[in-house]
Amino acid sequence: MVLDWREEMNIDHGGLDADHQEQHDLIRRFVAMAGAEDQRDAALDVLYTLRRQSVRHFAREERVQASIRFPHIAEHQQQHARLLELLDEVIEQVEARESAFEFGYLKRKADEVLQFWFLDHFAKADLKLRQHLSKYTPR
Repeated sequence: MVLDWREEMNIDHGGLDADHQEQHDLIRRFVAMAGAEDQRDAALDVLYTLRRQSVRHFAREERVQASIRFPHIAEHQQQHARLLELLDEVIEQVEARESAFEFGYLKRKADEVLQFWFLDHFAKADLKLRQHLSKYTPR
């Protein structure tokens, strides 16, 4: 089960939070879907949307980081690239209709990967950004 979004997860009370919430909601939507074969195309639609949204979000986040001279920007950019690679791998596996694995199995594994994908990066990298952004935000 995907963690519910909480106020404590907000970073900038603006565009970055809206992006994170959208990613979170897309992952929740994907996880809530059935693993039945007739749901594969709908699942792929969610994954494609998540990828497009993530590319936009990562670019926005990196622009913000550059503008405030975030000290961990290079590491963060590398993580974003790796996250997109992982997402591409998930999409490729779900797309593969001639796989040795049934869609239900792939879907369950994708559920786990996507939740980890989001929460691990968010907790280890994005929360560092919140601490740095707080220096630039009026109280």
